[in-house]
Amino acid sequence: MNSSLEYIGMKILKRNYEHRNLIIFLFLSLVYLQAISSLSAGLTLFSVASAKSFLLDHYLIIALTFIAAYLVTTLKKFSEMALLICLIAIVGKTFILLSGSFNKLTLVLNFIYLVFAFYYFVSWEVEVGLACFNPHFTKHDLEKETRFKITGKISDNENGIDAIDVHITSIDEQSCFLLLPKEHTLNLAAKEYYLESVYEGVHFKNKAFLVSKYDRGVGLMFLKGSHTRANWSELYKVCLERGLVG
Repeated sequence: MNSSLEYIGMKILKRNYEHRNLIIFLFLSLVYLQAISSLSAGLTLFSVASAKSFLLDHYLIIALTFIAAYLVTTLKKFSEMALLICLIAIVGKTFILLSGSFNKLTLVLNFIYLVFAFYYFVSWEVEVGLACFNPHFTKHDLEKETRFKITGKISDNENGIDAIDVHITSIDEQSCFLLLPKEHTLNLAAKEYYLESVYEGVHFKNKAFLVSKYDRGVGLMFLKGSHTRANWSELYKVCLERGLVG
């Protein structure tokens, strides 16, 4: 599956808790590194000398953290690589500080941080792999509709009034990406949308909310409260069985 980070110009309209928590974790990582550095140097954590020493000794890691946070925030290209390098740099630095002055507390804290860093990196990989961030087409494609043969309808009301015909370009169990016709625009102010599709005689229906926009397409996350007999998660399973998605 192509990474969403290849689609430069994608607009993120709604971030979930995992995304926001990762950004917060990156900045808390600097606080953690500063605490470990101060403990190793025998300095008080909240002091001018401690802050000055940290800035002078770790300016490269600080810069890398801000770059990684920016790339993650905007889902820019190379965010996965920048995040991985940033976390490795912080983990490596803390263990180097540990080797200089062995401290059991620091050792325990380092392993706890390592677990959290691994969790957030894996979570981010899953996040950027979601269909709602992977249109599977670019702005320069002349025939975007031919990428995926399943069509559907989207509307901002349960009755399907003024529903817009769409092409499904990417789908998984949690989300999808839809391509809108050239002459139509979606009401981006709506809080919930209703997705419908008929495939092999089966009517699939689901509620969703908007999370991204790219070119003429939009990415939507399925609402977990949509307990219809045949929802779009089931549609994804059917597509998977037919070999329509990877």
